[in-house]
Amino acid sequence: MPPKEKGGSGRHEPLLFTVQYGKGRVFQNALGHTPQELKSVAFVVTFQRGCEWGATGKVTQPVSADFPSPDKPSVRE
Repeated sequence: MPPKEKGGSGRHEPLLFTVQYGKGRVFQNALGHTPQELKSVAFVVTFQRGCEWGATGKVTQPVSADFPSPDKPSVRE
């Protein structure tokens, strides 16, 4: 969590990024590591779409209808 006193938001923020590595692609998703966080629709959807991009350079999977909004989290059991 980036502290407000150092210019941050004071909130947990997503960390997703891509890197071109030679002829390859790297997708980094650091949205969580606990079993509960891994059930988050935000984690699942970004992980699936990121893996597809890393493997093919394209993303064909749509964002799911249950993707969370700014006001409502979404978890799959």
